Amino acid sequence: MDKFKGILNQIKRGQWILIAAGIILGITAAILGISDNPPGIILLYLSLTCLAVAWVWNWHSPRDFWILLGLAVLSFPVGVILHNMLYALGTVIEGIPVLVGLVGFLEAIFFLIAVIVVGPVAVVALAGGIYTSWVGIYGIVKANRSYRRFHQNHKITDKQLRWFVNLARLSASGANLQPLKYVLSNTEEKNARIFPTLSWAGYLKDWSGPEEGEKPSAYIVMLGDTEIDKAYEYDAGIACQSILLGAAERGLGGCIIGSVKRKALREVLAIPEQYEIVLVIALGKPVEQVVIEGMQPDGDIKYWRDKDGVHHVPKRGLVELILEY
Repeated sequence: MDKFKGILNQIKRGQWILIAAGIILGITAAILGISDNPPGIILLYLSLTCLAVAWVWNWHSPRDFWILLGLAVLSFPVGVILHNMLYALGTVIEGIPVLVGLVGFLEAIFFLIAVIVVGPVAVVALAGGIYTSWVGIYGIVKANRSYRRFHQNHKITDKQLRWFVNLARLSASGANLQPLKYVLSNTEEKNARIFPTLSWAGYLKDWSGPEEGEKPSAYIVMLGDTEIDKAYEYDAGIACQSILLGAAERGLGGCIIGSVKRKALREVLAIPEQYEIVLVIALGKPVEQVVIEGMQPDGDIKYWRDKDGVHHVPKRGLVELILEY
């Protein structure tokens, strides 16, 4: 029940408004009737559009929208073909009432998908893809927050982790020495060994870290190869930003954790002494909402959470950062 309440708390006010509007429009369409009734059909399309926008409200990745658009476009011919096939099958099995009912139900479902649902979903996906592509790097940077609560069951694949590290590999490195190495983790067993070695959210004194079900689904342990160089702090910052921007672009999120029980982590992962543990990047599908706030008059820079679990992060204004000298 608490987990369900937590999910509900993550739904923003705008989403609730769209959901309510979608339900009201859908009920109105049903009352008016949608069979050969243009006003009813228009209201139904508007209802589905509202619900689709509420569904993708928190999406930031253009890739997700383009995938959704492709699926929507593909669903139209597939739905039409299956509808016609089931219609033809229904004429053959008229003598078997149970099968006739099942085939008729599936026929109606595929008809609704092809003719009713695909249109609104495709429009929302196209608009979302254009918008997120247009905002570009600004939107990705804004979406790239420090997330500490995740959908633990959302799988991050080996391929994704290697893609993130490849972004770091292609990034700048001091004197091009490239001293950073990485240990990847995305299995329950390995993640369980890493998690106890990490400390979370120092400013949140009454919160010891994500609970079961909200833990990261992957980690990237960043190491410095001391046989190549012993100064890699700048490299680490550049690499972290590349990895996390890549994660944000794919609808994921993460947190850079520097408060690590390094001796314990070295032991559980059997990391040789040649490699210094620089930090750990926790990754997953964020379950929490993180919002940027203006700096308070007292200049307090501590992040905080409200009663609904929304994470607030104060940021200094641009005017304060740019000096006129």
